[in-house]
Amino acid sequence: MNESPDAISPQVAVAIPCYNEAAAIATVIAEWRSALPDAEIVVFDNNSSDGTGAIARDLGVRVVDVPRQGKGHAVQAMFHHLQDRDAVIMVDGDGTYPAEEIGRLLRPILDGTADMSIGARIPVAEPGAMTPLRGLGNVLIRGAFRVLIGRGPGDLLSGYRVFGPRFLESVSLRSEGFEIETELASEAVARQMRTVEVPVPYHPRIAGTASKLNLFRDGWRILKTIVRQSLRLRPWRPLLIAVLLGVLTAVIIAVL
Repeated sequence: MNESPDAISPQVAVAIPCYNEAAAIATVIAEWRSALPDAEIVVFDNNSSDGTGAIARDLGVRVVDVPRQGKGHAVQAMFHHLQDRDAVIMVDGDGTYPAEEIGRLLRPILDGTADMSIGARIPVAEPGAMTPLRGLGNVLIRGAFRVLIGRGPGDLLSGYRVFGPRFLESVSLRSEGFEIETELASEAVARQMRTVEVPVPYHPRIAGTASKLNLFRDGWRILKTIVRQSLRLRPWRPLLIAVLLGVLTAVIIAVL
């Protein structure tokens, strides 16, 4: 059964980073208005060329234009503009995440038991919800994160999150693109943020929209972010792995 918060603070904001989501944004806004009628909805328009921002403005939603390209820049703008809220909900503008599940993610933030909650994606049995290749990539990235940084969230790359005041006020972000979720997770580990995960259905994108994620280019950037954050937070781990690989290589060469 879906849950709704007992009381919605006027300082709850729904932040929607968007790039060319004209086919979906009106539906997404309507869903969030229905789920959280008292919350502020803010669209962070990342140079959309299809009128996404104009559609949101016509619906009476606040739109923040983000001129520097990349989801990371949109999320940085979100933290800058909404830092003083009691809770900020981050959700993609493509309709893949269910607004009606927000009660279970929002409650731990509002009652002070978590600093970040994450909607852990459970793909629904519909074509296009999540490809096998993306699922495999998520597993590999999660494994690299745990080896080099530590135990992070099960769904490292979920775009459905709620942040509390402690997270909003203390985290400084640098990522430019889709590696932003990885940086959020590593900052949570580094700053010992209380994090909870809530399983949520993950739906196919609304018809007429297209994924902006490039599996290989963005996957490489995510892995680089994991290594960079590991060198900052756990410098001995990558060095130890490098030494072990060197020893293993030397043993193999000696045997051969």
